[in-house]
Amino acid sequence: MKAKILPFIVLFSSSLLAFNLTKIVHADTVSNDNYSIDVNTIDTNPQPTPKPEVLGTNNIAPKEFTTGSNYTVTSPNSTLSLVLFQNTVDFGILSSTNPVVRTSNIHLDETNFGGEVLAYENHALTSSTNDVIQNTSCDNGNCTPEIAAIWANTLTYGFGYRCDSEQIGICDPQFSPSQYFKPFADNSADHIAETIISTSKGKSQSTITYKVNISGTQKASTYYNSITYLAIPKF
Repeated sequence: MKAKILPFIVLFSSSLLAFNLTKIVHADTVSNDNYSIDVNTIDTNPQPTPKPEVLGTNNIAPKEFTTGSNYTVTSPNSTLSLVLFQNTVDFGILSSTNPVVRTSNIHLDETNFGGEVLAYENHALTSSTNDVIQNTSCDNGNCTPEIAAIWANTLTYGFGYRCDSEQIGICDPQFSPSQYFKPFADNSADHIAETIISTSKGKSQSTITYKVNISGTQKASTYYNSITYLAIPKF
């Protein structure tokens, strides 16, 4: 049987702008190439509001936006880039109790604030007939998308990953022991994407190690899933 995963990248950058509006005198419309904001005159002594308006932009390299009569909205020039060096990870032919590992390099570059990489899978490795290679629960049966644990026993089956980095403290510190793994957060089970890399400003290089191991009863087929990596800046 064969197994493949299809990693891909989503880049997202946002700036959060909050305004408390308490007096209505006239509307001030401000805009640039990214968006338009209509803002009423802002009280110079506003009271707290329980749900301030939140606006965002998906511009990866924001510049100074605009200045109004009562405020200035700025964002420093910054760039965020994420490079994944393999679009497909092919595990080849799998055989029982013979774990197969593959690696893929990730480069993250954020020039101002630092960044994070989050990841999730669309579902467990699944065949066209809906047979499944379950995600690993590690040797102790307790690892989760949030908790790493040792996975060294060849009789422990499933699919999982670990992260190793050239910079200390970039990958989740739970991966410090060499054979510690986690399953990916599973989007089909409503899991939230988990942070796997966190950096200060500058460039970082990390290696994702994918591992799959099957039992003798696993049905012969071709299994697929996809992994999404989300790069977000720190503010």
